[in-house]
Amino acid sequence: MFTTYNDVYLDIRRRLVLEKISMAELEAFEILKSVTGKAREEFVRDKYLHASNDIVRSAARLTERRVAGEPLAYILGEWDFYGITLKVTPDVLIPRSDTEALVDCALRRSNGAFRFLDLGCGSGCVGIALGVMRNSARGVLADISEGALEVAKENVYNNRLSSRISVIRADMTAAPPANLGKFDVLVSNPPYITTDEMKTLDKSVVEFEPKNALWGGDDGLDFYRAICENWLDVLNDGGVLAFECGIAQSSSLEKLLSGFGLKNIQTTRDTSGANRVVSCIKQVELI
Repeated sequence: MFTTYNDVYLDIRRRLVLEKISMAELEAFEILKSVTGKAREEFVRDKYLHASNDIVRSAARLTERRVAGEPLAYILGEWDFYGITLKVTPDVLIPRSDTEALVDCALRRSNGAFRFLDLGCGSGCVGIALGVMRNSARGVLADISEGALEVAKENVYNNRLSSRISVIRADMTAAPPANLGKFDVLVSNPPYITTDEMKTLDKSVVEFEPKNALWGGDDGLDFYRAICENWLDVLNDGGVLAFECGIAQSSSLEKLLSGFGLKNIQTTRDTSGANRVVSCIKQVELI
């Protein structure tokens, strides 16, 4: 008897089910796809063919990593966001569907060609989605993490956006780099997990995702304050500022933005119905 691709798939799924991992069937297929390179239709075609010992061992190794709590995205080395496949590593947060509301909001509140800044870009998912969806858009991805910047650069290159999107190192808690220029749209998904929430995060998040991209201070608003204090000058008059936030933070963030004189503040829900994005317009008061 020999081991078939279907046998490998069933072994992975069984192991994940025993560990009560949700969507075990989908994750089992993704692990199998990673080690075989076979798309779903190819797997269906070849499911009863012989699987080599190398494939069996590789599948078992990746499965044990998943059972140990490592997120599937880091195991696969890539993840889809806004229909775009992006490289991910433990240097960046895993792009989540909740964040797609930030892209939607920026596109909805901007018109035609625009120049954007994705501040605290991580993998670059938000800025890259803006560049893909609006081919007249040009932008800058900025992060303080050298590891994140390497991932973002690769994702920009892989999506053929190098002519329109640049990647720089910048600290959202400090003044912008000189000669950065002005932007029509500033988007950010900054760290916003509160001190108390950090204690309740799932193991797969707190043990594997970068903590410096999660913790936002005692009330989770430290980085929003810092961006408003340091970065508003790079936004053109009439420009859009859009933030992702935690589901219980939208009211506090609205008040914070209002205190900085920002206008036309709106809160947008994500696909699950949670308040996920707070956006506003930078307006100059006429004297």
